[in-house]
Amino acid sequence: MRVRTRERPAAGTGYEAGHGAIASARTSVPFVFPVLILSLLVLAAVCGCSSSTPQRAVSDFISARIAGDDARAALLTVEEDLGDFLGGEPFLHASAVSFETEPPQAEGDRAVVTVSYSWDGQSVEVPYVARKVGNKWRVALSETQEMWLPGPGEADEDAG
Repeated sequence: MRVRTRERPAAGTGYEAGHGAIASARTSVPFVFPVLILSLLVLAAVCGCSSSTPQRAVSDFISARIAGDDARAALLTVEEDLGDFLGGEPFLHASAVSFETEPPQAEGDRAVVTVSYSWDGQSVEVPYVARKVGNKWRVALSETQEMWLPGPGEADEDAG
């Protein structure tokens, strides 16, 4: 009959008495970090899919329009349809025009974001209205156009 004896592992290998858990934890650590990082990325993507500020909603809307992505631009609006919107953003993609959004003037679920378009040393400021719909901010096209083009009654009041 042969008797097996147990040899003690060399010191510093992680397999000494009481350190077996450390060794097994070391083998699972490489798998924990990728899963943790992937989880954080998914969470960030889910949270980032909505425009959490009026400024971001307007910026994303203009960027989509300049890129010619009208389907995405429409989803960033209250109306979810560009319809007869008069904005000239699509014509900016072939020009050297840049834009910056200024901090919004917000009251409750409505905000006005001023956009400064710049080209050849000139600039113009254009206001956009954003509305909070659920937990997302979206561009309100009809209210934006009303700011740009006052109705007939409003124009008469300004003249008189």
